Amino acid sequence: MKRTYRWDEKLGQMIEVTPQRTVESHYVQPDFEPFQSPDQAVITSRTQWREHLKATDSVEFGHSDMKAQQEAWNKRQLAHSERVDRAKQYVKEYDRPQEVRDYRPSNLNVEVANKLHGRPTPNRIEMIKLTLETAKEMNRRGR
Repeated sequence: MKRTYRWDEKLGQMIEVTPQRTVESHYVQPDFEPFQSPDQAVITSRTQWREHLKATDSVEFGHSDMKAQQEAWNKRQLAHSERVDRAKQYVKEYDRPQEVRDYRPSNLNVEVANKLHGRPTPNRIEMIKLTLETAKEMNRRGR
């Protein structure tokens, strides 16, 4: 095979640049070091890791998967923002009415609790009846 050289100014000498033949062979990937999974199981081999993923119904997530998930999330956020912006054109701002009623907090819950004091807890229907009766009494009394 013909050899080719070039002058290297830094080294001050000729360097061979003949293409090198590469030997093609199979690459056997080594097993990884033992590690502890997020659920505290110690994993010592790839087989054990695959079995662990199946047993815990988990999926291995790489950097490209994270990027894809982030992009999908950003798309959903953008679509949501666009929907909200479109809805704003149909929704009017609240106009305060000319007459604003005075707000008075109700003591209905206190009155009902006082009536129930010392009695067994009523069922739902009895509780509704008692609350309505108490509200009517309070309206008659002007509270």
